[in-house]
Amino acid sequence: MHILDYEPEMDAAIAQAYNTAVEPVPHCYPVAVDQFAVELQPALSGGQSGDGLRANRVLVGREGGEILGFVHVAVGRVRESNRQDLGVLRFLWYAPGHRSIGQALLTAAETHLRQHEAGRIEAFCQYHIYPFYYLKPAYLSGRIGHVEALLAFNGYSRHEGEVFLDWPNFQPLGPRLPAIPAEVSLERKEGRARLPEVIVTAHREEREIGQCVCESVGEYQGGDEAQDWVMTTHLHVEVQSQGHGLGRHLLQTALKEAHRLGYRHAAISNAWGNDRAFLFYANYGYHVVDWTYGYARDP
Repeated sequence: MHILDYEPEMDAAIAQAYNTAVEPVPHCYPVAVDQFAVELQPALSGGQSGDGLRANRVLVGREGGEILGFVHVAVGRVRESNRQDLGVLRFLWYAPGHRSIGQALLTAAETHLRQHEAGRIEAFCQYHIYPFYYLKPAYLSGRIGHVEALLAFNGYSRHEGEVFLDWPNFQPLGPRLPAIPAEVSLERKEGRARLPEVIVTAHREEREIGQCVCESVGEYQGGDEAQDWVMTTHLHVEVQSQGHGLGRHLLQTALKEAHRLGYRHAAISNAWGNDRAFLFYANYGYHVVDWTYGYARDP
């Protein structure tokens, strides 16, 4: 077993390792070698990546000439200026059954962070994960359970999370009118995907009181299959207007328009602990497909 620093000639093998890692994860599609290599480039010089991370390093676990794991580690800034820099594990994977390689990669990543005097370490943070991984607010998928187990064994604990729900072949109801007065407008916005984004906004006396945004998964994921999915990325109602059916009306209006435009399937997520939203989605037509969690360990 050898733990090596990433070199450009490893691009294809690492991309293949990533594609193998995410194969069981919903809404994770294979990534091309050149697209993946863009995320690895800062590690060649230990430089800064586009999301502000510095001291990037990619370590590869190889045995018998075969790459059986890799970790992408970097250093970021915490929001509170009086705290130590944040250690970030952007991605960690090892082939099931090769726990020793996974452990060696994690140990080497932690050593790198100590050398840069990082304090708290966060793994699979939704703000620093690869842009082509999963859907926007995701953390580490529960479908990659052996990586979760390795982190937990090494003292990492869940500190935030997001549940994902799908509605294949969705047939939206309504929209049912809310019990409070509101002026509702609908906007379509073209992007890179085949079908446009749908934005539904509620106003009262020219003040915005709620909004629902639905985007094509094809906007940030590859493949024809992704183009058929619409993802609700934002649903918000101001506190004083909640409890009157406005959020339901915004979501139903947006989904009805998305269905009319040609979307076949719908997805949504909500933060760990948002039980009210979870209860609504799970009873509206969506069903749970995955739980994702961010892991962290303090010094």
